[in-house]
Amino acid sequence: MVHIVPHAIELKISALKAANIIATIGGLSVCGKVLLGRVSDTIGNKYILMFGFILTSIALVALISASKAWMLFSSGGVFGFGFGGLAVSHSPLVAEMFGLKSHGLIFGVSGISVMIGGALGPLLTGYIFDMTNSYQMAFLLCAAVSMAGILLAVLLKTKESCLVTAI
Repeated sequence: MVHIVPHAIELKISALKAANIIATIGGLSVCGKVLLGRVSDTIGNKYILMFGFILTSIALVALISASKAWMLFSSGGVFGFGFGGLAVSHSPLVAEMFGLKSHGLIFGVSGISVMIGGALGPLLTGYIFDMTNSYQMAFLLCAAVSMAGILLAVLLKTKESCLVTAI
């Protein structure tokens, strides 16, 4: 999402509107964290993880053809809300799957993996833009990674999913 501002400016959207798009992503991420965090307490973190990946995938696919400010605001808002759900589901899933004894270590290693992706993603996106003079391929790649996240989340074996299978 770091590249949403230069992408918007490239589409002839003002720098102020472009900055507001990134602010919208941040604001709806906060809303997603609070609302989806509450929902995860009821339905389970695995489902919020899947839902977060579904929303981010939809937003990234929509971003490929977005050409107007309202489209960028919409896809950015959906992305931010979904990202909020992803953020709040990690720690509880680690605790549920591995217990609390090594939670700090496992969550820390998981967090490092997320940070590596967060650092390499914008670099790769910039490289793809430099090579193709377009963000479309980079956004498609990000959507594919997010879709892979949906599949991996579905495959997670949690206590909740074991209960549903048993019933």
